[in-house]
Amino acid sequence: MSYQVIARKWRPQTFEEVTGQEPITRTLRNAIEYERLHHAYLFSGARGVGKTTTARLLAKALNCHKSDKPTPTPCAMNDPTACASCMEIAEGRSIDVLEIDAASNTGVDNVRDSIIGNVAIAPARDRYKVFIIDEVHMLSGAAFNALLKTLEEPPPRVVFIMATTESHKVPDTILSRCQQFEFRTIATAKIAERLRLIAREEKFEVDDDALREIARAGEGSMRDAQSAFDQVISFSGKKIRAEDVESALGLAGTEMLARVMTSIAEQKPGEALAVVDDMVMRGQDLRNFCRDLLAHLRDLLVAKVAGEATGLLDVSATDPRELRRQSDLFSESDLVRFFHSLTETEANLKQAAHPRYQLEIGLVKLIEMRRVAPLNQILERLNALEESLRTGKAPAVGGGNIPPAAAAGGSSQVKSSKRGTSTSASGFTPRASAAEDERTADVKAYSEEPPFGGVGGSAQQQRPPLTLVQKTPAPAQSASSSFIEEAPFDFSTEPEDVVGASAPVTSAGSNDSFVEKLKTSLENRKRMFLAVAIEGARRAALEDEELYIEFAPDAKHLRDTLSKPDSIKMLREASRELLGRDIGVRIVVKDAGAGTDAPLSKQEAEVHEKRRLREIAEKNPMVQEMLRTFRGEIVDVRRIDEQ
Repeated sequence: MSYQVIARKWRPQTFEEVTGQEPITRTLRNAIEYERLHHAYLFSGARGVGKTTTARLLAKALNCHKSDKPTPTPCAMNDPTACASCMEIAEGRSIDVLEIDAASNTGVDNVRDSIIGNVAIAPARDRYKVFIIDEVHMLSGAAFNALLKTLEEPPPRVVFIMATTESHKVPDTILSRCQQFEFRTIATAKIAERLRLIAREEKFEVDDDALREIARAGEGSMRDAQSAFDQVISFSGKKIRAEDVESALGLAGTEMLARVMTSIAEQKPGEALAVVDDMVMRGQDLRNFCRDLLAHLRDLLVAKVAGEATGLLDVSATDPRELRRQSDLFSESDLVRFFHSLTETEANLKQAAHPRYQLEIGLVKLIEMRRVAPLNQILERLNALEESLRTGKAPAVGGGNIPPAAAAGGSSQVKSSKRGTSTSASGFTPRASAAEDERTADVKAYSEEPPFGGVGGSAQQQRPPLTLVQKTPAPAQSASSSFIEEAPFDFSTEPEDVVGASAPVTSAGSNDSFVEKLKTSLENRKRMFLAVAIEGARRAALEDEELYIEFAPDAKHLRDTLSKPDSIKMLREASRELLGRDIGVRIVVKDAGAGTDAPLSKQEAEVHEKRRLREIAEKNPMVQEMLRTFRGEIVDVRRIDEQ
């Protein structure tokens, strides 16, 4: 006798043997037992999940001769006392159960000859004449129309059972006349359990890891998993190990997937390339490997966000504890970025002339993604830097916002002397940690300078803050300029004024404390623009139960910001919170008064204003940090009200 493949030899012979479709088999058994049979059924679902098998079981249950009526427990093939009807239906040679392949009989003439011409003929021996139409969605529109009337009002003792993998292609007029059953993909654990039973009965020695790999290869299809099991048996014989499954089916084993994820976590591209080389030497399909890696990333993300107890990791061949260990190496955003990037790589592999190169570049790209700092982390660092410069305190080291500076050998240093300071910087380093150490060293070296005239330390240590002074006048630059002026600068400690620099906020006595508290209150209320506007005022003070804020003419845009009704209201509320009483708010714009320079021409004023704005921007700590972080340059500087 010729060899019979496992998928046919171990086809379920009773409703109880159908794996993974318990709701459907229970419904059909109850309908048979309580004699509530419908004349048309539609079974839909993925391939190899039991649609045709269940259709044959239903036909056997309707025509089994062991009972004088339909029974939910028809005869099994291995039962020596099985009736002739059940045996013939199981073997596909019953004259009262007609199996029609709609893919080969798509036309209206085929439907007329195979179904309509035979439907009126009474069953030859059994109770029911059953028509099993496989891949029914392949019928033409005319064939569906010809079948419609017969399907709506069939003769007595006729049952239609239709199966399809694409139910959306079946006309609604057909669907409305059928009881519809959606077959689900089968869980990997249930497929592995069924394969374990088959291996035990067939006297094969199979590891649990090998069974999980074979079940995973089925991708929810029992027939595909059984066909893969046949292939592995032919490769390895009676003893089957996980390595045999990987070699026979070309799967990426859990060890390979773990090596790739470890290389990404430790930023070792050489190890990832070695994995690809190993896959090529084994002759395995690189696109299948990419798909397996995508599935592994999905499992890591599920383990990260949902844990092990949710049942969502059923499809994974990796041990749950190992999944948890690997998932702890990455954040949720890392795994999502990896998945999207690898999806693009997998799509490119389909048409790539050199799949190996495509996959290698894709894996190296994943490793490079670990070096990209998230935007929210950059913003946190900038906020910490701004806070440290505003308060005069060094940024928190090791607090998460600013990483600790390198102990020695930093990429950039600031050295101070009695007359000045000098700076030195090395080339750009691609690693984030080195760049972070550079930024932290710069900020810490500057912020730890004692204020001018401060108490504590020697006279040599009591130096004024660093002031940027232009040695030679820079040429006038038009608004359309797209480069940075490259004039020599000197870092000096002599208290020289910068041309056009805005004067700081001035106040007397307790007013100074009040204004500072007012700005802090505005910042806590998330009104940073108001605090910045007060910072740019020529004078701010509490005078005669009134908050007096004075701006220079060139800061009129700041006055406009504070003069808005919502801004006035916020200033009153913040002042009431600090003083415990209501006060007035007066905002004025005044010239500097006598002693100012002679009026400039319009062209000279524009050049002077452009130069002043550029100097202010270059000295702004936030701008300096942004230029250093993103390696940018100042192209143009404009006032907000000019945009």
